[in-house]
Amino acid sequence: MEIHQLRYFEEICKTLNYRQAAENLHVSQPALSKAILKLEAELEGTLFERLGRSIQLSAYGKTFLPYVEQALTALRNGEEKLKNWNDPYQGTIRIAFIQSIGTTLLPKVLPEFSTNYPNVHIDLMQCNSKEALALVEADLVDVCFIMSDFKKRDAVNQINIREERLYGYCSLEHELAMTESVSLSALQSFDFIGFNDQQILQQQMRMWCEKVGFHPRMVFQGTDVPTIAGLISANLGIGIIPYYVGMEALQLHRFNIEDCDNIRLIQLAWKKSQHTKPSVELFIEFTQNLFK
Repeated sequence: MEIHQLRYFEEICKTLNYRQAAENLHVSQPALSKAILKLEAELEGTLFERLGRSIQLSAYGKTFLPYVEQALTALRNGEEKLKNWNDPYQGTIRIAFIQSIGTTLLPKVLPEFSTNYPNVHIDLMQCNSKEALALVEADLVDVCFIMSDFKKRDAVNQINIREERLYGYCSLEHELAMTESVSLSALQSFDFIGFNDQQILQQQMRMWCEKVGFHPRMVFQGTDVPTIAGLISANLGIGIIPYYVGMEALQLHRFNIEDCDNIRLIQLAWKKSQHTKPSVELFIEFTQNLFK
């Protein structure tokens, strides 16, 4: 059984006319008839019944038709998928990203990319940096925006997108609310609010504190910036967190931190492969150029 036989059978079912089916398929009528006879011999049954000068599906053919349609639909979907794969201006790009860039970096990248390449669909998944890298390595996403932990990975390409300075934040009622700049070592007596220990930003913050001689006293730890900022605004502690759009609505004071390199590096990462989708390569190049 060959694919062209199934396509011939499907077309005859649509037209119920060998001559018309042959014209639609751009083959000769004898070639079409021969293919159907061969298919019937393989199936050991008659697919069509003749009624004078017309034909109709036999019971055998009616039973076979749904399976043919299902098989040919699957093949067409596969063909379309591969066409989209090879076309940089079509298809889907799966992107994982850390929550803290959801209101800052992504709104800069995605609208411009979609304006330039409207036929490329974007699927988004929010998670932390470690989870995003695992998704990339497992081929569950194509690219991810992460916070760098300054480690090189054999299976993943990582490029720097931009640096972001982090600031200290406290409630407007906190004793630091009138302070514009303070050394990190001067914060050791205060309660801290931050991220879960598994998150890279929390690990980096602990490292900064330990370098100046203290372990931060964590009173609350969460997973997303808005929640942490809300707890800080309630005067439950201070924190070193990234900016997000909407922070201005909270009762927060921002202050500079003097004695540490409080910079986080945002990277774009994707799996090392000889078969990166053209649309993904296009997105990587576009993002690099956007932040040059």
